Amino acid sequence: MRGASSRNVVAICNPKLMSTFKNLSDLLDIHFKVFELRDNLSEVSTLIADEECLELIRRSHDISKVKVVKISEDNIMLRLLEVVGVSRVETIVVGVDPGNTIINYVIFADNVLLGFGSTREFLDLVDVLNKVRSSLRPEKVVIKVGVSPAGLWKSFMSEISRVVSNEDRYSLVLVDENSTTGTCPTTYIGKKDLKNPDLRACINIALREGFIKTARLGVCGELSK
Repeated sequence: MRGASSRNVVAICNPKLMSTFKNLSDLLDIHFKVFELRDNLSEVSTLIADEECLELIRRSHDISKVKVVKISEDNIMLRLLEVVGVSRVETIVVGVDPGNTIINYVIFADNVLLGFGSTREFLDLVDVLNKVRSSLRPEKVVIKVGVSPAGLWKSFMSEISRVVSNEDRYSLVLVDENSTTGTCPTTYIGKKDLKNPDLRACINIALREGFIKTARLGVCGELSK
């Protein structure tokens, strides 16, 4: 249980879905109490439940005055964004910090931290982004890549350029990664206690303005405002 005084109550019978919920709620900083059948729903504002648990609750509780957020494996990301106040995602922003042998990244849905991780192949990150796009259907996806004199970003730029060329809604922004491992802004929604300096760098890269934007390969070099 997170936040015992929370007015978000969760009832998910599907173990796999519950695991996904816990991971996303941690990222989105959603506080909740796990529902028990003896609980009184009179002081609950939001009931987050899957179909199976919702049917069980209806048999013994009046949920007419409770906001019900019904989730499934297909819609959980979208519905939990609604819980934190995002009804429509306009832009997915990916902050990428290239390393010698690994690519660190964070994913924002507008101003909400939606995911983070590391991969050795950029195309693996593309697979993750395709799943997010399929769930949220944003207007555009902006890939912000941290650049430095070390030039680590150049090793996979051909892959990024290929993706940007083939996808109308993808764009690329190059961002100066100088001093990005320090404190992150707190203006975004979601988890703010990431200890890994590479992931903090990714957050700062995602939230910074860039200096070169590439919407398609034919329009390189436009200065970011």
